[in-house]
Amino acid sequence: MSDPAPAPPPRLSNDPYEVNGVQAGFQLPGWIWRSMFACYAIFFLGIGAATGRDTATLFMLVISALYALMYFATAGILHAQKGPERASPLERIGGVLDTWTGPMDAGTVAAQILAVPAGFAFLGVTFLVVRATSGF
Repeated sequence: MSDPAPAPPPRLSNDPYEVNGVQAGFQLPGWIWRSMFACYAIFFLGIGAATGRDTATLFMLVISALYALMYFATAGILHAQKGPERASPLERIGGVLDTWTGPMDAGTVAAQILAVPAGFAFLGVTFLVVRATSGF
């Protein structure tokens, strides 16, 4: 008589707080994702309005915008595939996000994540203002 197949090892989650398939997820509130998307949209609209005068420029802008859209679409697809997750700790009053450098409050997390997208939005608006005021 043959021995039964050994049982598979128990599945261990990377999330020490996972319970019944609920996972930690991105742990960023939705308003940070929407703000990031809005900043990049402002950037592309500003740059497009300021420099989009020929086909080659428009082509490069469309390709760049599609890459940015792929970034957000990939995050959305991964979020949809992974199943239910706990709400972000930053959505609670006084909540902090545990990072490898220590706990961070919502303002600190937003400043770190949105610094570059806000800079890009400012750059797009600046290009548009320079274009509008230069008379070209």
